[in-house]
Amino acid sequence: MSETVGAVSDRAFSALAENLRHVLETRALLCVIASEGVQGEAVVEAALSRCEGADSVMVTTASPGTLAALLDAFHAALHLGVRPRRLADAQKAVENELARRSRAVVVVRDAHLLRTEALEYVYGLWSLFQDRERRMPVVLVGTERIRAVLRRPSLASLESCVFIWHRLAP
Repeated sequence: MSETVGAVSDRAFSALAENLRHVLETRALLCVIASEGVQGEAVVEAALSRCEGADSVMVTTASPGTLAALLDAFHAALHLGVRPRRLADAQKAVENELARRSRAVVVVRDAHLLRTEALEYVYGLWSLFQDRERRMPVVLVGTERIRAVLRRPSLASLESCVFIWHRLAP
């Protein structure tokens, strides 16, 4: 297991898998902080593959980490085709597709690279689904820098809703 996912021990992998199961059950927010040399996204993806019924939506952020770039990533991950020009239309398409999926879990890779507006959208998306019968868990994956990013005053609501902070170390 450890070679496949960037030198993470079986114990560390099991701990993450347990936290993921808990977050999926409670439909909460999880923040995974990957130490240097650990491929956090690969570890999360491998752990999610062991969670029965989880429909993972792996969103790979792209530079410059704007809301438009995040919506492009959502459209690619959800196989929605070309993103509409209007951001509101793109957001609606993402929300409709996620609502259609009964066991969706959104995993945002390199979340520490996202700008505030993009992280606010992720939080807004998670909040939107909290009012529905089928709430949607969200996993933010990033380096240690994610802590500083989430401490921005405009992201205080997002930071306060992170249910579990999980550190992946080799």
